[in-house]
Amino acid sequence: MYKDEYDKKLISAEEAAGLVEDGMWIELGGAVNTALIIDKYLAKRKDEFTEVKVGTFIDISSYEMLRVDPDREIFKWTSGFLLAPVRECSRNLGVCVFKPNLYHDVPRIAREVFKDKIDIVFLPVTPMDKNGYFNFGLTCSHLKALAESAKKVVLIVKEDMPWIYGGYDEIIHISEADYIVEDKEFPTPFLPFTMPPNEEDKMIAENIFEAGLLEDGMTVQVGIGGMPDSVVKIMKESGVKDLGIHTEMMGDGILELINEGIVTNNNKKLDKGKSVFTFTMGTKNLYEYLDRNPSVATYPVDYTNDPFIISQQPKMFSINGAAQIDLMGQVNSEQMGLRTPTCKLFQVSGTGGQLDFVMGCLFSRDRKGKSILGLYSTYKGDSRILPVLDKGAAVTVPRSMTQYVVTEWGVAYLRGYSVKERALALIRLAHPDHRDWLVEEARKVGIFPPNYNPPAGKPENVLFARD
Repeated sequence: MYKDEYDKKLISAEEAAGLVEDGMWIELGGAVNTALIIDKYLAKRKDEFTEVKVGTFIDISSYEMLRVDPDREIFKWTSGFLLAPVRECSRNLGVCVFKPNLYHDVPRIAREVFKDKIDIVFLPVTPMDKNGYFNFGLTCSHLKALAESAKKVVLIVKEDMPWIYGGYDEIIHISEADYIVEDKEFPTPFLPFTMPPNEEDKMIAENIFEAGLLEDGMTVQVGIGGMPDSVVKIMKESGVKDLGIHTEMMGDGILELINEGIVTNNNKKLDKGKSVFTFTMGTKNLYEYLDRNPSVATYPVDYTNDPFIISQQPKMFSINGAAQIDLMGQVNSEQMGLRTPTCKLFQVSGTGGQLDFVMGCLFSRDRKGKSILGLYSTYKGDSRILPVLDKGAAVTVPRSMTQYVVTEWGVAYLRGYSVKERALALIRLAHPDHRDWLVEEARKVGIFPPNYNPPAGKPENVLFARD
């Protein structure tokens, strides 16, 4: 029925890249739904432009445009969440490449702030079904919002993209597209199943268990990496059962819990019986599981990451990584500050959904939400627990919202406690080599009185500590 319309809108990738004119703003999608084929052909046209604004998010792939224009003189790149391919831009050029946003707010920003300002969006999708619909597959996020906000929509059809059932905004109709490209050059990216946990990751997961933070019937949000993988492993070993999944990212670790029968989704208040997420990255095994599976649902990020929605899930359990925390409980998970006179600001990643889930747990309807922020106590010998955050460092989570903090040395609970009580607990979570230094610095900056000496023993808000 829709074949004639499809054929009329079908163009080559080179022709699609040819739609871009000097001075335009284009969006290439993000995560595994990034239009790398357009990146390839636009890079070849570099000398035809004086400036093209390029937007992405969750940058897992290298970009040809950045290779041919590493200083962003032509392609003015910005990203909502930096990973390695764009992180070097920040290292070299500063934080101008980053777009600070709460992840759950991004669809509204697209529709309300940037409506008709984006010239072209290039969005990878599944092949069209008999009803004229394409599915966004592995990345729902805010792709439909981008399509609704742009002047022109180009769909990049990928034969290997899984079709994932969803709640809403997971599909787009051919009538909403201006052009279609069939991408036979770039397979949908896989990610390795595991980033091998190190000893600190394992200790952090064990500390969470020892502190009694795992229980039956939790609704879980967990990401990817050594620390989340270790937490998944400890969940399997602990014997918890009847877990639900309401997460930003679906990974292979969660699939392990599902395959073990630990995840049932039976206790969820919303989307009962379904594992919910907004994007996914992982192995072929994960993608095959998700393809047309009625037990999962992908939603736009303004649903999955909405603190109001998160707060309705029973026993919400969220774990995210942090880069630094100061003795007042301010958490930096994204932007390094001016530690030395020769430093410049460096965007490491982004706010992502961390604060969304922190707020969702904090406001939980059943008063049983747990927001856990994990970090290693040191990096290259320096303490990641600081007296105060470095000048210019981002505050990803304000001290008033920080709940549980865990390092390889223990677990602390900060909510409701005074600055002094927080500082005492966090010093206990620091590496032993840095604890005396933190006490001295706390006196200097006014966190402790000038002659204050911390009492011996474990502070009451340290739930578990290693000797």
